[in-house]
Amino acid sequence: MTEGLRAPAHVAILAGGDPGGLDGDSRALRVADAARAAGYRVTLIGRAPATVTPKGVDVRKVAVRGVLGAHRVRRPRPGLRWPLAYRSAAAYDHRTTLVTAERAVLVTRTAELDVVHRALPLLAAARTGHALAWLRHGLRAGWTRLRAAQYLAAVRRRESPTARLDNFVTETLRLLLGRRAWRRLDPGLLDEEVAYGPVLDAVRPHLIHALGHRALGVATRAALRAEGAGHRIEVVWDAPPRTPAASRRAAVAGEAYERTFAPEADGVVTVGEGLARELRARHRLSTTPAVVRNAPPLAAASVAAHPAGIRARCHLAPDIPLLVHTGPVTPDRGPATVVEALPRLYDLHAAFVVPDPGHPHLRELRERAAQLGVHGRLHVLPYVPVAEIPRFLASADIGVLPVHQLPHHQTVLATRYFEYAHARLPVVVSDVRAMAAATLELGNGEVFRARDTADFVRAVGAVLTNPRRYRKAYDRSDILRQWSWQTESAPLLDLYTRLLGPRP
Repeated sequence: MTEGLRAPAHVAILAGGDPGGLDGDSRALRVADAARAAGYRVTLIGRAPATVTPKGVDVRKVAVRGVLGAHRVRRPRPGLRWPLAYRSAAAYDHRTTLVTAERAVLVTRTAELDVVHRALPLLAAARTGHALAWLRHGLRAGWTRLRAAQYLAAVRRRESPTARLDNFVTETLRLLLGRRAWRRLDPGLLDEEVAYGPVLDAVRPHLIHALGHRALGVATRAALRAEGAGHRIEVVWDAPPRTPAASRRAAVAGEAYERTFAPEADGVVTVGEGLARELRARHRLSTTPAVVRNAPPLAAASVAAHPAGIRARCHLAPDIPLLVHTGPVTPDRGPATVVEALPRLYDLHAAFVVPDPGHPHLRELRERAAQLGVHGRLHVLPYVPVAEIPRFLASADIGVLPVHQLPHHQTVLATRYFEYAHARLPVVVSDVRAMAAATLELGNGEVFRARDTADFVRAVGAVLTNPRRYRKAYDRSDILRQWSWQTESAPLLDLYTRLLGPRP
């Protein structure tokens, strides 16, 4: 414990793992606000953009260049399968651009020979030379296309290392290097060290709240450097549920990185009781992590109308039914179920509130909606500031969570679930364990079988038939106070007090 602090303790919140930046990281913003309100001096460190942050919080925006992580992809080893591939992205860009420029010059020269008057012998010589130039260009362009195709194939393999040879190399490194394997398997983790490490060294906090396992390593190394210089830093690890890795390589790297630094944390918090027990067993922690669910703060009164709520943004009248899906539209979150159901739900509209309206999967959903003839009832909206989310959603009729049956969805209540509750929206959720149990117990919505479009239509229809019944569930108990940031942040502040001493 740090004793005898004359000024308020300094807490740095490291939100290094969210590529969307600080604006969409509700957990980081809520932790910062709670720490500031408790009397700590707070610095919030994360990726730009950061346009809306809690008052009284110092914000340090950091850019992660990704040099080390991208090197493996941008400079793939051609090997026996792609022997002609370009050796680097720079060479690929240079050669393909050069061929494009040469073609433009030759096309211009063709036009010039057609319009500029020359004597016949001179014109014949010029056309012969021009024909030879086209022939040379054709050979060069063909060779460039061949090498470019092999380069792109090699890059795709590097981006998705899922072949048997990739898995064999991964397992070999895991056996040989153990916990140190992450350095070879995911050098991008060191890109974050290069970006965030100097900022933490300059800030010199008394406690670092590390959000996610990627931030944990950066925070632990900063604490070790500070201790070597005579300054004690406590590290709190905020552990989210594990999401499925894109490849065996990524899974092994993440597991090795977590096993390396988890035992070094001075305190651990997470978002669910089951996950807390799992973390204690996995990393042999001395105490069970504190549970701090990412719920919105409880409003002083009932949710007031947002001046530009979701219904107004969709340009819909009050009598038109509207369901909302918030968050990224990755396939495992089930947005396809919503789109496939729209033809069977007649005049129902669906709004997706997303961090990136240009996401490739979202384009696929729009194309599918056009094929089904329901594109006019599908709305895509960008994120709003975290503090405004419940009020923004309140004018909708249903909040949906059609997530698939995957381990990271089973054990915790999603942040979106709490946001729907504070907007007093009836919910339609898939039959994943935690959310289905909470919905059936509270009576605030309906449960359907995951990936079952017909059952989803049945559940939505049941809610639309009597929405008032489901909204009343929020008034029958003190559940919103239990599911509020004021309540949930108390164990976190208790942990801070244990590590840093009494607050001023």
